[in-house]
Amino acid sequence: MNVHLILIFALFGLTYGVILNRSGFCFSMAAFELFLLRSREAVSGIMAGLLLATLGFGAVMATRHHLGLPVGSHLLLPSAGIGTLFGGVLFGLGMTVAGMCAAGTLQRLGEGYCVAWAVFVGILAGAATFPFEPLFSRWVPLAAPALSVAEWVGPFLGVCLTALALGALWLVLLRTGPRPGGADGTRPLRLSFLAAPAVLGGAALGLLNTAQMAIASPWTVGYPLAMIPSVVRSAPGVSLAAVAPPLALNAGLVLGAALSSLLQKEFRLTWPSRRGDLLVALLGGILMGWGIRAAHGCNIGGMFSALPSLAVSGWLYLVGLVPGAWLGTKVVARLR
Repeated sequence: MNVHLILIFALFGLTYGVILNRSGFCFSMAAFELFLLRSREAVSGIMAGLLLATLGFGAVMATRHHLGLPVGSHLLLPSAGIGTLFGGVLFGLGMTVAGMCAAGTLQRLGEGYCVAWAVFVGILAGAATFPFEPLFSRWVPLAAPALSVAEWVGPFLGVCLTALALGALWLVLLRTGPRPGGADGTRPLRLSFLAAPAVLGGAALGLLNTAQMAIASPWTVGYPLAMIPSVVRSAPGVSLAAVAPPLALNAGLVLGAALSSLLQKEFRLTWPSRRGDLLVALLGGILMGWGIRAAHGCNIGGMFSALPSLAVSGWLYLVGLVPGAWLGTKVVARLR
């Protein structure tokens, strides 16, 4: 077991936890912004992180090419198929029902939110009881070959096209909400919104993800968690040594969020206000666990790191995540 790599990943996790705690970067909040609110701060945070990570990954790939090293050896390329779409839908639904994604769950654990334990247990339970694989295998397999945009247009053009697509998508999303210059949407678009905490946090996460990719591999959260049940039961083909570094990162994320909240004197054990909230959180976690198993990743590994890696699966995951999140907001509105 590579102890040095485990320590490096734990330090990355510590930094991720601090950034998440201080910035308000949140995928589930972005979903509610898209479908129920007029704000676009959380959405912009995600897009800023994706765009900077794409450019950063491109710079690392160019550097590795210049040094004569394999260009794609550190990229994250999940399989791209029906499982990616299906997993994105399940994860988006579970994320909005739970009110937190996999990374957000670890962050909330560190901040003292007891409901996050229900989500965490749900993710593990969902990963351990994934019921759809036998059903899908009768018609079409969930898994499929990994595909990269670079295979079709080359790494350089792939980075440029991905960055342009993300930039265009960001502008479209901004136009669906209020202009950052004013709530009534009448003022011109100003760059001052880029200083919002969630946007700065997303940018910092994108740069940190680039550094992690340059050293070892991109950021993942949900897939290592989904491997815990397999490690416990010693499933064939699953090695503790392989999942130890990303699990150390996840542990570091919890610790980083806890330390950050303690230093700001914001840490406190928070219990859900209603008994049913724990059950809803557990259900959301189970759906996320199923989504992770179907797509081989959560919103971080399946999209936030996959898109900058030029993986086709990242776009498929996004296509599934959006309707799943929309459905989740409807469910939450009914439950409230």
